[in-house]
Amino acid sequence: MRKEFLFVETDPRSPQRGQHGFVQGIIAEVAAATLSRHDRSAKHLAVARHLESLGDEELTGLVAAHYVEAQRAAPVAEAAELAAPARGWLSRAGTRALSLGSPEQALDLFEQALDLTRTGAERAWLLEAAGEAAERAAAYGEALSHLEEAVAYHETAGDVNAIGRATAGVVRVLGGLGRHHEAIERCERALEAVGDGGDERVRAELACELAGSYGLEGSCESALQWSETALSLAEKLDDIALLARSIGTKSYALFNLGRHREAVMLARGQVALADAAGSLVEQAWARSWLGLFAFGEDPRESLSAFTESAELARRAGDRRLERFKLSDVAELSIFVGAWSEARAAMTELREREIPLWEGEAFLNVHEAMLAALTGDPVAASGLLEEQRAGMAGSEFLAARTTYFKCRSLVYLAAGDLEVARRSAAEGVSADPMGADSPSALSVQARACLWQRDAEGAREARSMMKGFGGRWMTAQRCTVEAGLAALEGREEEAAEGYRKAVEALRALDCTLDLALCELDLVLLLGPDHGSATVAKEARDIFTELGAKPFLERLNDAAGLEQVQD
Repeated sequence: MRKEFLFVETDPRSPQRGQHGFVQGIIAEVAAATLSRHDRSAKHLAVARHLESLGDEELTGLVAAHYVEAQRAAPVAEAAELAAPARGWLSRAGTRALSLGSPEQALDLFEQALDLTRTGAERAWLLEAAGEAAERAAAYGEALSHLEEAVAYHETAGDVNAIGRATAGVVRVLGGLGRHHEAIERCERALEAVGDGGDERVRAELACELAGSYGLEGSCESALQWSETALSLAEKLDDIALLARSIGTKSYALFNLGRHREAVMLARGQVALADAAGSLVEQAWARSWLGLFAFGEDPRESLSAFTESAELARRAGDRRLERFKLSDVAELSIFVGAWSEARAAMTELREREIPLWEGEAFLNVHEAMLAALTGDPVAASGLLEEQRAGMAGSEFLAARTTYFKCRSLVYLAAGDLEVARRSAAEGVSADPMGADSPSALSVQARACLWQRDAEGAREARSMMKGFGGRWMTAQRCTVEAGLAALEGREEEAAEGYRKAVEALRALDCTLDLALCELDLVLLLGPDHGSATVAKEARDIFTELGAKPFLERLNDAAGLEQVQD
């Protein structure tokens, strides 16, 4: 202390208060280097055993670290004896880190344990644990490597149930990589090998993963079939978390089959089950599905659910889901007119560099929308074209529909109405009853109305009838008012717009509200009290910085009239 090699922590807020520490790290390294390997091993072992005796779960990682250092510094014979407790504590610490939402730390701990475990069933278990941690961290290359090695070990051992369990992990990773066809093939082979008499939990896990893969690929009838199998087995096993996850796969299939209200009801039930199970991962997924399905009724509820899902996924350490939900927050915030929230979500995605198999594809198409909406069509077009090949031809159905939906809004803002309506129609045709279709249909109908194509607008309105909810009702009302205006039924059009404006204002969908008011000005002209709504629309577009729509509004209404 006198020579200032050591200090005592005196900060009353520090958990290390009263403990000694080295003033500089280099001094600690030199001090440790003066010890022989035997002495260093003995001291690490003494510390490990002391900490172990305290029985404090929070010290698990520290105990593991001292056992590892003791094993590394020990002579060969002693090192072999210390490998077992080092493995055990590393496994325990890795499991704890994963439960606390630190998959990257868990992966490092499991891989350290693997370095000490060359063969045997224990290595296979560690491989599966490391694979799960890597998958949560979205380190898909490492996850696939670990899980495939585990599958190979179980195949050598001839354990079909273990093969199935490890294959379920492989399927999740393949889904994260967007390789849904391959995931389906692997899952079906594993289920066939396990058979009807195999372990029920393994069959349930595989059935749930197969349902999810079929749903994400767009084969919803098959997804529904396998989700029922998973649900039946989960109910029998009395596994609430697995039951909640299986309900999620079923609700997704039902929604894409057009059974929207049923899907919403199931999603709300899934939230309740996931909360009861206490699993952060399942809670995050449940809110993810609810956000997806509730849009037609209340976009703001969807936005809230997505935000909660992203936060829960972050706490659970599910990096892929966190990335997707932040992306959904950005996308939906753009559509409802909460552009500051959209920019905040995109900034977080950029700064945190959360990985995703699509790279920056989703983020780029969202930035393309904001670029177009704020008056930079060249930048928007460039961002879209960069992602066209990867998203428009993806095995992942949501990637295709998201791309065309976003593209339609970009070209609506740019004033290329023909491309806007074609892009929207292409997205809808890929998944007519899916979650992206309501927004795409609203863009498609608006582009038709601005082109004064009544027949095209009627076609879009007809497809809108497949969706319920207050937001969707307001959109249909907007289209019907536009059709009335095109056909000269001005009073009917004015009344229709009044109802739509009231509904969208109540839903706090400011962009939709302003666009509805822009429709009124474009299609009804300066009469019918359009000066008042034009001013509100102009205020919204000005606050958002939506230059293209503001210019279109001013051209239609006249700047002087808007200022009145």
